[in-house]
Amino acid sequence: MINNPEILFADEPTGSLDSKSATILLNYMQVINQRERATILMATHDAFTASYCSRVIFIKDGTIFSEIVNSGKREDFFEQIINMQRTIGGGSYFNVSQDN
Repeated sequence: MINNPEILFADEPTGSLDSKSATILLNYMQVINQRERATILMATHDAFTASYCSRVIFIKDGTIFSEIVNSGKREDFFEQIINMQRTIGGGSYFNVSQDN
């Protein structure tokens, strides 16, 4: 970060952080992206973390499944991410019958 890199790689950057520290880090990463014009390539399974990105590429079974672009509020983008996770099987609601 000291040398103002053009690209940063982040593998699950919030994985071991509490929610407050994770939010601070994500806000800082947004500042780096916007002010320093650095590209940040982040791998994450967390929809909240992904909602801080400008675009999200979904990979399923080793291939690109879909891409969504943030064109508005982060809260709306978060919902788009959750819906896509449901679509590819990462968060579906199942109607489980109690009859055996």
